[in-house]
This record gives sequence, structure tokens and C-alpha cells, in this order.
Amino acid sequence: MLGLVTEAQLRECNDEVDHDVSDAASLVRVLERKGFLSPWQTQKLLKGDKDGYFLGGYRILYRIASGTFGRVYRAEDPRTGVVAAVKVLRHRWSEDRHCIELFEREGKVGLLLRHPSIVQTLAVDRDPNSRQYYIVMEFVEGSNLRDFLAIRKKLPATEALGIMEECASALAFAFSKGLTHRDVKLTNVLINTQGRAKLTDFGLAAIYSSAALADDTKVDRTVDYAGLERATGVRSGDVRSDIFFLGCVLYEILSGRSPMEMTKNKQARMQKQRFHGVAPLTAADVEAQQSVFHLVETMMQIDPMRRHQTPAQLLEAIREVRRDVDGKSSELNLAATTRSVFVVEENEKLQDVIRTRFKEAGYRVLMSADPSRALLRFQQHPFDALILDAGSVGSAGFKAFRDILDESDRLKHPCACVLMLSESQAEWAERFPPHPTMKVLVRPVTLKTLFEAVTTLLPAE
Repeated sequence: MLGLVTEAQLRECNDEVDHDVSDAASLVRVLERKGFLSPWQTQKLLKGDKDGYFLGGYRILYRIASGTFGRVYRAEDPRTGVVAAVKVLRHRWSEDRHCIELFEREGKVGLLLRHPSIVQTLAVDRDPNSRQYYIVMEFVEGSNLRDFLAIRKKLPATEALGIMEECASALAFAFSKGLTHRDVKLTNVLINTQGRAKLTDFGLAAIYSSAALADDTKVDRTVDYAGLERATGVRSGDVRSDIFFLGCVLYEILSGRSPMEMTKNKQARMQKQRFHGVAPLTAADVEAQQSVFHLVETMMQIDPMRRHQTPAQLLEAIREVRRDVDGKSSELNLAATTRSVFVVEENEKLQDVIRTRFKEAGYRVLMSADPSRALLRFQQHPFDALILDAGSVGSAGFKAFRDILDESDRLKHPCACVLMLSESQAEWAERFPPHPTMKVLVRPVTLKTLFEAVTTLLPAE
């Protein structure tokens, strides 16, 4: 007995077999017709196969997917009826020590990632009888985003942002464990029957790209990641690449079209122009608040420094945009009626003095000693004025200052930008070409001069 059916099921089916022409095949077909065996099990039995029906305690029902390295089956726990997905390493690789190690590493990476928005890995092992290597995973009842879009065409902003929040939460959790995804695309985002999103195939591209295989068997998305990273000058494995490609997913589910030309030509996919040629979303594509368009643009910035720098920052931005879309963003509502100034200053005494003066004048004051925080904040929620003291925060402030000026022009959101320099930095003022909303001040600078510089640059309300 293989343990596929119970004795009671056998007796029930045996009564329906024509015993004048009775044979094993007839009984097996009756078992299949009654649903006690799956067609996949029937085929194996009729071939005389005696192994591979159970892996990790789960009864294999049928194949649901095939890939370069493995086949994935739907399976169930015969004791509880709980459904699982079982991935089995293909026989062609089961004698290759390197591929076995990669497959086991895939499973071990999965075991590290216990998160509600990541498809959970339950076990990694080798069957002692069939000698098959396998990974048991959570089975997600539903479909992937590509199939989902084939029916829905595109999604409203509220639904799309919900999916993005779950994906960003998954990326943030993995990044906290030192892992990036490296293969973010529609087919790796699963949508269950409750509409919740789960990321799958975490890190597979990075794991299997090292395998000594023919080019046509390599993980496909590595080409896109390599093209982006070569175009932007960052090292392989930069988490901001995941953020860019998650932005591509958001772009497509909002608009119903891919942001980049889809081609199987690897050389074309590596071209820098492919990433520069993305047409911005317009109101004709998406009916949504401006914050949604801004989110997509920031995620897909070619310059990695202008994207969200970590998945945690992205998650924060997505949640704020969701509040805006839902009409619950008190911060954004306040910003609509109160002018805001972001002050980049390391000296705590000066922080207090500047904060007090601008608050008394009715401004909402934001403060940080980190110039990059000002840029991130402007990308998420543009403020009206910037005061950056390069004399206290150093040369790191120069790039952030330039970037905020550029973002201000790109977003068509005027920002009064005042740069303060120490006397030793005075000659650096010439590095900034004239700009209608920028002023450079060299110390000594009075609070009155600083306040007047900001108010002069700001457009009339």
C-alpha cells in the first residue's frame, strides 16, 4: 500500500469495477473519477511509479508550475487537509552538488523570512526513499499580479497602494535581515482570495545567478537589475534597485501598461535609454491625487539618491500617501493651510532660535541635522522653504541643497532655498548658478537677515 487512499475508499470503488474485465487500471480510474486520486497520481500509478507521492508528510496532488531548477506541486496534509506548495529540485540537477547547495540555500533563506506579506517556507529536506530534494511552502490560494491584471486591466489608487504597502513591508522586513529580493515583478506578487499581497521567490535571482548554467537558463530579471545598476553606477544588490522595480509594478497596476518596453533581447534590456525613456503617468492614465504620481516618480528616479533610500522609508511614504488618498492625512491638510520651512542645522542653540522665530511668524518648522532627511522629506511632502547651514552640517549639505532645488523645479513646487556658508566656505557660493528661489548667505548672518531672505524668496500666498 502506498497510503494514497483508505481501505474504505478502495472497497467503495471496488464495488463499481466490472469484475469480468477487472484490472488495476480500471480500479485506479474509478478512484480518480470519485476524486480519491488526482490525475497526476493516476498517471504515475499507471506508469508503475512507486515513489514521490509523499514529501515532507504532504501528499502530492498535481503540478502547478515549472521552472529552470524545480517543479512546484500542490499538496495536502492527509491528517488535517491543510494545503501546501512543494517545490522539488529537478532530477537533472539532483546530482550537481553546487545546484543542490543553491536549492538548499533558497529554502534556508525562506525559513528566515517569517512575515505575513512573504510566502512562508515551512521545511527544507531530502526524501530518504526517492532521494528528491524539496521545499515545503505556504500555498497561496489566488493568482499572481500579472494574471490579476489580465482580468482587472488596472487598479484604483486605493487598492494599488494597499498592495504596495504590503510589498514594501515585506522588503523592509527582509532588508532588516540583510536580504534584498532582486526579482521584483508582477508574477512574484501573489494576491490571495482575500485580496492580500504576498511576495514570493525572495532572493532567488541572487542565489541562482552564480550557478554555472547556460545563459538561457539564468534567472530572467537579473538582466533588468544589471541594466539598471550599470546605468546608475551602483553595486549589485543595492536595495534601491528593488524600490525602482516595485515602482515599475505600481506604475503598471495603476496604468495597465508597462513603464518600459518589454523585450526578450538581453542587449536591449541592458541599454541605459530603456530606463530613461519612461513616460510619466498622467491624469489620463490614473485618476488619483498628486501625491500618488509623486510617489511613483520618486520610486522610479534614475538617480538612486533621489529614490527612497530604504524600504522602511518607502513604507512610511506609501502609508502617508494612503492617508492622503483616504482623506485622513492631518499633516497634508495642515500643509495646505500653513507654510512650512525645513531647517538643516546641527547647532542646537541655533535650532531653537530659528524654530522660535519662524513659529512666531506662523510657519510649521521641521528640523534635522541630516541633509538627506530634508531631501527625503521634500520628495514625500514638499515644504515651502529650506534653510541649510553648510557651516554646521558640512559639505554633505551641498548635494542635498542642489537636489532639493532640482526637485522643486521638477515638481513645479516653488521652494525658497537659503544656503548659509561659513567664512571659510565663502568661495563655494560661486558653485551655484543664479536661481529665482535661491539665496546664498555668508556668515556672519543675523536672524533678521535670514528671515527676510526666506520671506523675500517665497511667492505671495
